[in-house]
Amino acid sequence: MGNKLLMTACIIGLCLAFPNDISAQYVDNEDPFFSYKKFYLQLDILENASRDKSLRNDVRAFMRSFADGIYAISAGDLEDAEKALLKARAIWPEYFGTDFLLARVNEDTRDYKLSAKFYKSYLNKLKALSEGRYRISAPIMQGITPYRIENYNDAYALVKRRLENHGIDLALVSPFYAMPGLLKFLIICVTLGLAYVIMAYKVIPYIKRKRQANNPPEGYWVCKKCGALNLNVRLECEKCGQKHDTAGIMISGT
Repeated sequence: MGNKLLMTACIIGLCLAFPNDISAQYVDNEDPFFSYKKFYLQLDILENASRDKSLRNDVRAFMRSFADGIYAISAGDLEDAEKALLKARAIWPEYFGTDFLLARVNEDTRDYKLSAKFYKSYLNKLKALSEGRYRISAPIMQGITPYRIENYNDAYALVKRRLENHGIDLALVSPFYAMPGLLKFLIICVTLGLAYVIMAYKVIPYIKRKRQANNPPEGYWVCKKCGALNLNVRLECEKCGQKHDTAGIMISGT
């Protein structure tokens, strides 16, 4: 924890002492809206909150992963940053800031299509927040966001213009969807279960009936209507009454 707090203090000091001397990779000189720097000043609060026993375990786990993502960004390690932020997003998908940072990370690694998807998710969640759909989690979002949360319409206009620079139409972009691991597991289990039921109760019995009909035991014949096994001395199926000739050809019953 000491090392992380020291890094936080250094970052804050640099931001205050050299506000215009930050690497171009992390600060958009044209518009501070897209700057990573606006998330840096909350690192110590996130770190302390992640150790608060009064918070729910999932909230504390989110804050740890989210803080790890910001630390990785500040160190220039965008690959680790993406891993940590995706983990944070899986724990608490509602928070718009995670999608914003993932959009910026993928933009800096030149994966503009994926970046656009995260931007769209960010905007959708920002809109949901502005419309009051996150009543329970809204106070937490406001508490961990180190800047005044932007207006949705303003954010949409800025993101739209930025994506146009990459040749992407925001209106045609679908948001990023990540299926939680548990949901994936459940879908796989249900699919395998259905496949087993179909095989066990439909396919295998059908194959057995066809094989038995074509190769009945000696002295027996198989009714091709109901699949019942009959002695050769019987001219009608014991089960359904279907008539049968000595050549094994089914004859229509009366």
